Amino acid sequence: MAAVALAALAVGAALTGCTRAASSSSTYIAPTCTQLLDAAINYERTGTGDINAILQSLSERCTNEYEVATDYISHTIEGDFRIDSCEELLGYGVRPEAVELLRQDRWCSFGIEATTVTPDWPEGGLGWDEARQHSGTVQRVCGPLMSARETADGTFINVGRDYPSADRFTFIFWDMYLERIPSDAIICGRGEIYLYNGVAQMEMQNPAALEIWR
Repeated sequence: MAAVALAALAVGAALTGCTRAASSSSTYIAPTCTQLLDAAINYERTGTGDINAILQSLSERCTNEYEVATDYISHTIEGDFRIDSCEELLGYGVRPEAVELLRQDRWCSFGIEATTVTPDWPEGGLGWDEARQHSGTVQRVCGPLMSARETADGTFINVGRDYPSADRFTFIFWDMYLERIPSDAIICGRGEIYLYNGVAQMEMQNPAALEIWR
């Protein structure tokens, strides 16, 4: 994450520091192609940054990274014709680097991964590992409890993966503290999914709305 943050800062400097460079004695260092690509990926995962300026810089200076970024971004869109097979994406000429990024973010899968049986969650529901693909929509999300962490801000219920993994899904109860949850529980909850620093999460207003299945 430090590398991505550095890339985002570097791009920010590229976008806002050009006029300062003309009137200042400080030396302006342009972001590298790798930093620009990281910033484009970070934008798609978190919504942070100026994607138009980033892509423009890539197109002008970094042909290879620009193609990877556009291939990646163009296939992170929900739709009736979205391709779930990484092999098919490669067959259609999508850059291998972009396919690997899509695989990491679970937009596509290879071979045996694609045929893995999806768990049957209690009374249906969206799996925790699919939630990031549905950011911005209201869903009922389910997953195995990994931890229930209390902080000064409230309670964070992590399912599927534990903190600090960015692959986890987190139910958030601001300024609320819950009774102890059995460690072998399956947790479900309904609300709007959103991404924060690349983590899929959902804010819950009522502890009673959190479903605990065993």
